[in-house]
Amino acid sequence: MTRAIGIDLGTSNSVVAVIDKDGAPRILTTPEGSTTLPSLVWYSPDGPVVGEAARHGLDHSPDVTVFGAKRLLGRRFDHPEIRRLARLLPYELCEAPNGDTWISLSAGTKISPEEVCGRILLALRQMAEAYYGEPVTRAVITIPAWYDAAQRQATKDAAQIAGLSVMRLLSEPTAAALGHGAHRGVDRRYLVCDLGGGTFDVAAVDVEGGVFEVLATTGDQFLGGDDVDRLVVEHLLRDVKTSLGFDITGDSMAIERLRLAAQRTKHALSTEAVAELEVAQLAELPSGKALAYSRPVKRAELEVWAKRFVERIEAPLVEALKRAGRRTDQVSETLLVGGMMRMPAVRREIARVLGKEPSIVDNPEEVVAIGAALELARLEGRIDGILLIDVAARGLSMSMGHSECELVIAQNAVVPTREHRVFPTKLDDQPRIEFDIWEGESPESTENRHLGRYAVVDLPQASAGDVLVLVEVTLDTDGTVRLSASELVSGERMQLEQVWHAGLARADVARIARQVAGA
Repeated sequence: MTRAIGIDLGTSNSVVAVIDKDGAPRILTTPEGSTTLPSLVWYSPDGPVVGEAARHGLDHSPDVTVFGAKRLLGRRFDHPEIRRLARLLPYELCEAPNGDTWISLSAGTKISPEEVCGRILLALRQMAEAYYGEPVTRAVITIPAWYDAAQRQATKDAAQIAGLSVMRLLSEPTAAALGHGAHRGVDRRYLVCDLGGGTFDVAAVDVEGGVFEVLATTGDQFLGGDDVDRLVVEHLLRDVKTSLGFDITGDSMAIERLRLAAQRTKHALSTEAVAELEVAQLAELPSGKALAYSRPVKRAELEVWAKRFVERIEAPLVEALKRAGRRTDQVSETLLVGGMMRMPAVRREIARVLGKEPSIVDNPEEVVAIGAALELARLEGRIDGILLIDVAARGLSMSMGHSECELVIAQNAVVPTREHRVFPTKLDDQPRIEFDIWEGESPESTENRHLGRYAVVDLPQASAGDVLVLVEVTLDTDGTVRLSASELVSGERMQLEQVWHAGLARADVARIARQVAGA
């Protein structure tokens, strides 16, 4: 059996963990000696550069240096949040032929977020291969619990591009509880909150006798540290114009330098009351001289700027408790995970909503990857006495033609699960039956996420209604959707074609994987 690794693919930073010979998890370090790999890819003139070395691209070529690609996985270009995000990024977003969000680089080159994330995963894989001295081909990869089916498949595609077979996609809150050691303590009812660079994830998890049961998951897919950075930049841009008399809103390089400075200042204000924000070369003046910018920033000032961000924390907390059927006093412990949990205002807001002080894990940036490594050890049989029971983050529905959507698998259904629907032919000698798969529970298709259109083809010739097609819909433990079709009376398997789908085609994934491997 080839080597396997646990991966926390993050919006800002990614982490890889393995299980040592003695059974203990170990966080691997980057070539620079850090336990976190920046989730950055710089498409330099000499080829793609990943991780810490890609920061050079942020300084000199922000239009071809991609960060935050995880936020773009499986997202449609016409989503309002993607449109808002596109106005603030130094690199350009564009629409893929199927409506997905892609990235436009120089010279007309367009790449998918799956490729960017695939290169990050490949760098993590190479770190593990350097550690083991042998090939690594399998991984447990953590994802936000609220990821929809398209985002989950996009993550699997990124792994395939990196040459990794996914043993399991594990929800980040479950991984955090596992990495925290919840399975070794007394039975408890946890609320796990994971706030990182790009996402906020909340899960109600019960641990009893080594059984991890996820009761409910929710979150905000566009709430993370990157959003705070952008809120700060909005205020700083106005301050630059007022204090220095320069409007730099059209200078992508200047905005990126300001964003990086805002990020450093935000980190400092987690422990200090005041921090100095400095950018030695913000922009170039008409005279050729560099425009410098600096100012002190108070923690109280940052909290005013981030007020909109902090206020959005409450809704997912309340929703998770509602779905789990829990009151705040029925939660034994609240675990805080992710780098943004270091922000005092965030911790205060969570304490206010839940009516009790939460617990911050000792290693919030690493605990999710540790949980992924423990899960792979469990899957390989090296850890006994742990059972994970997860639920569907969203419901699945089906429709035919212009009919209303019919719910097939309900939200919070225990996975894996399988359901079916029977479709009769409506015409004599009808050659095919087409249907759509949606993520969501509304009868109105416009309120659901369209995952794909499929066709059962080469139907036997018969009178209308005599051919009954059974379509089985399986939602596996990863939360990915699998379909199969058969003729109900004979039981004969029928051919299923994909007419339209979100994400990359299988052939495109294989092609990009070959390109990345040969780079």
